[in-house]
Amino acid sequence: MGGISPYVRIRDSRYGMAPQPKPPGQRRRRNAGQAEWKTLPAAGRSRSEMPELPGEDWLESTIEWWKTIWTSPMATAWEDADVDSIIRLARMRDDFHRGELPVSAFSAMQALEDRFGLSPKSRRGLQWEIGKGEVVDMPKPKRERKLRAVEA
Repeated sequence: MGGISPYVRIRDSRYGMAPQPKPPGQRRRRNAGQAEWKTLPAAGRSRSEMPELPGEDWLESTIEWWKTIWTSPMATAWEDADVDSIIRLARMRDDFHRGELPVSAFSAMQALEDRFGLSPKSRRGLQWEIGKGEVVDMPKPKRERKLRAVEA
């Protein structure tokens, strides 16, 4: 007997996940009824609009992450009703970095990150693109001093 086993499934584009939508400039067809992409301002939200993290027992890395996400372009798309879920994500992230959250909860943490557009793939799925900001010169990182072996 030859051939392919009936239990082997050949990968076909008809099986699996649907492709992510392309940004507006890369589409070939412009069918009516397609959802429009939302352009988020590159400047993001101002710090004055940032809600406070409740409590005082946060890791410094979580506090910095909180400031970063709330001043990001994605924060301009979030509503007041989203704050509780984002606080839950902050708590999960904080507990994970402390080693108090089981690894099995990592997928739930990633799902929350995706819901709020905190990864490039999730932004594409949400059809969010970040507008072009002004070009600025970034400071050069300080060069680390490295040790090298010498013979005595």
